[in-house]
Amino acid sequence: MFCADGIADKLYPFFENFEDSVLNSFFEGLYGSAYCDDPVSPSAAVIVSGDFYFCAGDVSFAESAVKLAQGNRYATFMPENEKWAKALAEADGRLFITKRFRTRLPGRGFDPEVLKGYAGGILQYPGYKLEPINEVYYNKAKEQDWSAAFTSNFRSWEEFDRRAFGFVITHNGEIISGMSCYTVYSRGVEIEVATDERYRLKGLAKICGGAFLTECLHRGLIPHWDARNETSLAIAEKMGFEFKESYTALEYDQKYFV
Repeated sequence: MFCADGIADKLYPFFENFEDSVLNSFFEGLYGSAYCDDPVSPSAAVIVSGDFYFCAGDVSFAESAVKLAQGNRYATFMPENEKWAKALAEADGRLFITKRFRTRLPGRGFDPEVLKGYAGGILQYPGYKLEPINEVYYNKAKEQDWSAAFTSNFRSWEEFDRRAFGFVITHNGEIISGMSCYTVYSRGVEIEVATDERYRLKGLAKICGGAFLTECLHRGLIPHWDARNETSLAIAEKMGFEFKESYTALEYDQKYFV
């Protein structure tokens, strides 16, 4: 296995049929690392960005692919096809095949007034605050597993502040919900949304979404929402996104990490 960060042009043909803005970030040279079987004439490659492992080419590279995720219990493998999915599952028995959901932008675009109304829902919760991610919250997000991905793909607060943005709902100074840029590229952002399990089912994600998508419109950026499960898809649809299709991914069974 070879590091392939310097030969992105050779790897692009393997991934041109993937639909994921995280890959846009990689091919623009912003985030992620790549690995392949042969740096001169690759036949398979894996692009790693955060917890995502995009796999394409010769499926015999599956065993090498799973080795890249050793120690990462939150790894999510994005296979090129069903053959890759099967090969990955066979290479590591802790992985299970699941379905994720792609969305697309609303046909008529987002309604700015509706989004502002969603954000204004914070007034229903005395003691709760809707705030942009600042340096304090950048660091606080990293302290908890559920919120770490709000900022984890940015090496420093300065980088996050320069390239990205996000909003959190806080209670007594602690983050309880948020929506942020998982990755960014020249034309858009990949959305990361999460809520502390103690505060779910209150509509907090919708409030964060109203603020975040309003900021996307203000900046002229395309928001991308890739839903991990049906709950995430339902929130996306409330915000105005439309369901496009389901697709196969693989995650680790968390019982092996207890």
